[in-house]
Amino acid sequence: MTSARDKLSRSETVLIAAIESGVPSLVEAREIIAAFQVMIRKKALADLGPWLERANSSLVVAFGRGVRKDHAAVAAAKTSP
Repeated sequence: MTSARDKLSRSETVLIAAIESGVPSLVEAREIIAAFQVMIRKKALADLGPWLERANSSLVVAFGRGVRKDHAAVAAAKTSP
Protein backbone atom coordinates (compact mmCIF):
# COMPACT_ATOMS: atom_id res chain seq x y z
CA MET A 1 0.00 0.00 0.00
CA THR A 2 2.69 2.50 0.89
CA SER A 3 5.01 1.31 -1.87
CA ALA A 4 2.50 2.57 -4.45
CA ARG A 5 2.50 5.96 -2.72
CA ASP A 6 6.30 6.03 -3.02
CA LYS A 7 6.02 5.79 -6.81
CA LEU A 8 3.71 8.77 -7.33
CA SER A 9 4.72 11.69 -9.47
CA ARG A 10 5.22 15.07 -7.87
CA SER A 11 1.87 16.33 -9.17
CA GLU A 12 0.10 13.23 -7.88
CA THR A 13 1.73 13.67 -4.49
CA VAL A 14 0.61 17.31 -4.34
CA LEU A 15 -2.93 16.36 -5.36
CA ILE A 16 -3.16 13.64 -2.72
CA ALA A 17 -1.79 16.00 -0.06
CA ALA A 18 -4.43 18.57 -0.99
CA ILE A 19 -7.22 16.00 -0.85
CA GLU A 20 -6.01 14.59 2.46
CA SER A 21 -5.72 18.03 4.02
CA GLY A 22 -9.31 18.76 3.03
CA VAL A 23 -10.69 15.36 4.05
CA PRO A 24 -8.84 14.13 7.16
CA SER A 25 -11.21 11.18 7.51
CA LEU A 26 -9.61 9.72 4.35
CA VAL A 27 -6.21 9.82 6.05
CA GLU A 28 -7.67 8.06 9.06
CA ALA A 29 -9.28 5.41 6.84
CA ARG A 30 -5.98 4.80 5.04
CA GLU A 31 -4.19 4.46 8.38
CA ILE A 32 -6.81 2.04 9.71
CA ILE A 33 -6.54 -0.17 6.63
CA ALA A 34 -2.74 -0.06 6.83
CA ALA A 35 -2.95 -1.08 10.50
CA PHE A 36 -5.18 -4.01 9.52
CA GLN A 37 -2.63 -5.16 6.95
CA VAL A 38 0.17 -4.97 9.51
CA MET A 39 -1.93 -6.79 12.10
CA ILE A 40 -2.64 -9.63 9.66
CA ARG A 41 1.00 -9.88 8.54
CA LYS A 42 2.22 -9.97 12.15
CA LYS A 43 -0.63 -12.31 13.16
CA ALA A 44 -1.35 -10.04 16.12
CA LEU A 45 -4.79 -11.34 17.12
CA ALA A 46 -4.69 -9.33 20.36
CA ASP A 47 -4.82 -6.12 18.30
CA LEU A 48 -8.12 -7.03 16.62
CA GLY A 49 -10.42 -5.66 19.34
CA PRO A 50 -8.85 -2.20 19.46
CA TRP A 51 -8.67 -2.17 15.67
CA LEU A 52 -12.38 -2.95 15.41
CA GLU A 53 -13.19 -0.12 17.82
CA ARG A 54 -11.14 2.32 15.76
CA ALA A 55 -12.71 1.12 12.50
CA ASN A 56 -16.20 1.39 13.99
CA SER A 57 -16.03 5.18 14.07
CA SER A 58 -14.44 5.72 10.66
CA LEU A 59 -15.13 5.59 6.94
CA VAL A 60 -14.23 1.89 6.96
CA VAL A 61 -17.02 0.98 9.38
CA ALA A 62 -18.59 -1.43 6.86
CA PHE A 63 -15.26 -3.23 6.43
CA GLY A 64 -14.94 -3.41 10.22
CA ARG A 65 -18.43 -4.89 10.49
CA GLY A 66 -17.46 -7.53 7.94
CA VAL A 67 -14.32 -8.37 9.89
CA ARG A 68 -16.34 -8.58 13.10
CA LYS A 69 -18.93 -10.80 11.38
CA ASP A 70 -16.21 -13.09 10.02
CA HIS A 71 -14.12 -13.00 13.19
CA ALA A 72 -13.54 -16.76 13.11
CA ALA A 73 -12.16 -16.60 9.56
CA VAL A 74 -9.94 -13.64 10.40
CA ALA A 75 -8.65 -15.40 13.52
CA ALA A 76 -7.96 -18.55 11.50
CA ALA A 77 -6.06 -16.58 8.86
CA LYS A 78 -3.98 -14.89 11.53
CA THR A 79 -3.09 -18.14 13.27
CA SER A 80 -2.37 -20.29 10.19
CA PRO A 81 1.27 -20.83 9.19
